[in-house]
Formats: sequence, C-alpha cells, structure tokens
Amino acid sequence: MEPNKKYKLLGFTRSDAIAANVMVLATGKHISIGLAELESSEIADDLNRHELKALYRRLYGDSDTVTSYDLGDRHERSWYAYLIISLALTVIYTLSTVSGVKPVLIPVVNFVVPPAIFFYPLSFILVDIVNEFYGLRMARRTIFISFIANTLFVAGLWLTSLLPGLKEWELNISYATFVDSIVSVLFASSVAYLVSENVNSLILCKIKELTNSRFLFIRVLSSNVIASAIDSAIFCTLAFHNVLSMATIKTMIISQFIIKLGYALLGVGPIYATRELFRRYINKEKQTPCAEEFV
Repeated sequence: MEPNKKYKLLGFTRSDAIAANVMVLATGKHISIGLAELESSEIADDLNRHELKALYRRLYGDSDTVTSYDLGDRHERSWYAYLIISLALTVIYTLSTVSGVKPVLIPVVNFVVPPAIFFYPLSFILVDIVNEFYGLRMARRTIFISFIANTLFVAGLWLTSLLPGLKEWELNISYATFVDSIVSVLFASSVAYLVSENVNSLILCKIKELTNSRFLFIRVLSSNVIASAIDSAIFCTLAFHNVLSMATIKTMIISQFIIKLGYALLGVGPIYATRELFRRYINKEKQTPCAEEFV
C-alpha cells in the first residue's frame, strides 16, 4: 500500500505525555493517539517515511532509550503470552475441525449443533485478546498460523488413512470413514474460520480507532456478534449442504449463533481481566514497544 492513502500525521502535542495528531483523509477528522499505540497500529503502515522518521524520533529520542537487547529481555513475558495464546487458538481450531463432523441434538432446547460449538467460540475471545494487545497484523498472523497448522494436521490424518491396514483390525472402515468426514468438513471450517476471524479482527480494530481505545466491551461484543453470525452461516451451509435438510441446517445456524452469542457476553469479563493482567504483570516493565516486534 502506498503511504498516506488513509491517514496523515499532522504533528505532536504534549500534556502529561506526548501524543500524535492524525487526520483521517476520507473524513478530515482529527484523532489524538499515543505514540506507542500509533506505532503498533495499522495507521503506522499508512504513514510515509518522513512521518515514520518523526514518529520514531519522538518515540525513542530521549536519553533514557534502552538498547534492542534490553527491549528483547523486557518483552520476553509478552512474547511468551503471545505464544501461549497462539498455541491455544491452534488447539481449539484443530479440535473444532475434528469434532465438527458430528451433529448432536440438545433435547431440552431442541438445538442441533456439533460438539465444537462448546469450545470454538473461545477462539473469538483469544483473537480479541491478540488484537487488543498486539495489533491487527499480529492477530492476522496468529489466525493464519493456526489455519496452516490445522490444515497440516488434517493432511497428515488423510495420509494415514491411505496406508494399508491389517485385515483383522476391526476399525479399518470406521477410521477411513471418520478421516474422510474430517477432510470433507475441512473446506467448510477453513472458509468459515478465515472469514469470520478476520472480520472479527478488522471490526474490533476499526471500532478501537473510532472510540480512541475506549469502551472495550462495545468493540468486543460488536465484533464477536457479527463474526459469530458469519461463521455459523458459512460453516453449516458448506459442511452440511446435501447432507442434511435445509430446515435442519437453519436450525443449526440459529442454534450455533445463540450459543456463540452467550460466549460473547461471557467473554467480555475475561478480556477485561486479561487487560489488567497485561498491565500489571506481562507489560509491567514495558516502556515503549520495539519497532521490529510488529513487523
């Protein structure tokens, strides 16, 4: 992307701390944003080299600036947290793919859903956390890393189903049928995952910009509700088309969306708690982010 398509850096102001003044070119609106937050946001991607030079001079120009080695040590806990979140997201997505082949009935509420619905919505919460503390680019990388890992896992399962098995092993046919079902669902889960998670990240990031990083619950709920609706519609339609009746598929879509909506409401609390955890412990010694961390 060529620089200054969306934003232009107007200058800096100082009150208790230095803040950057940025103009949204499409609307002419001016926003004030902290230097560290600006550096790690998508706005920085749109600045030209002169604006970036001015930003980094303000960000790292004081005499107390530490070396890259000091920053690397200081952010070790932050990167461990990122690694744990990414690993958890990969496990949840892979488990969802495997368990997504089985529709189950919940008689009490007459819901038809795959077992994956009870842990897959956690992925939206994890992506929101990555987006909140590491930025949109890192959230997208986490999404694609988990997607690639899941694809390789399913590909490995498919290859094992092609190997000749012992005739006396009674699970030969069952194993092959189960793996074929997972491979069939892979396309549906992949499209739903990539579209919904990226929509979730983008909406959260945009609302964060519009509200100047305030009202966390608004961006979390808005992004999760919209992403959940998209995910449910795409997955159920692609995975069970020509397998189940349209009436059953509609019931599954509505059932999944209602459950995911409940997770979205419950997920606001953990995200607030995680933000406090980052501030008190993970980013306790962090002063300013290293430019290379988000490249």
